[in-house]
Amino acid sequence: MKFSTLSLLIVIAFSGSIICQGQEANPRMARLIEKVNIAQQKVNDADALIFSADSLIEEGGKIAKQAEADLKVLAQERRDIERDFFNAKKPIEKQFRSKDKEEVKQAKIDLKEVENENKSAMRNWDSRYRILVKEYDSGNKLTAKGKANQKKAKARKKDYEKKLKTAEKNLAQAEKEN
Repeated sequence: MKFSTLSLLIVIAFSGSIICQGQEANPRMARLIEKVNIAQQKVNDADALIFSADSLIEEGGKIAKQAEADLKVLAQERRDIERDFFNAKKPIEKQFRSKDKEEVKQAKIDLKEVENENKSAMRNWDSRYRILVKEYDSGNKLTAKGKANQKKAKARKKDYEKKLKTAEKNLAQAEKEN
């Protein structure tokens, strides 16, 4: 009877130690699985940052292209304003050569009026030009910011992928040992 009791105690002790090892392995496996999940989440977050950076680059490019096209149109408008001013000023300057003092006096008044109209048109043009230049600059800044963010995000993703591979390797190794 002693032999069977002793063997029973040995079996219980052995199974108890196996159960304890299994419980120790489970938390270890759980930690390894958790590390893999965290690393995978970080890789996904880096992918989201890359996507966001790509969107910034694309949006900045669109803004800059649109502003560039508008600046070309505005440059043509400036040429038109200058041409119109020159064409309006030309006949008035002929009136300055007249011997009639009333005609010269009227020419001075007309010239001031044309110059004031030109100044007004140029102020309007200048304000629109400044707005478009700011828009163009903001598009380029947005693109530059997107490229910088993209570079950082790709570097992070590369690091996180290395950590993910290491975590997966450790998990696979732990599974083999069990």
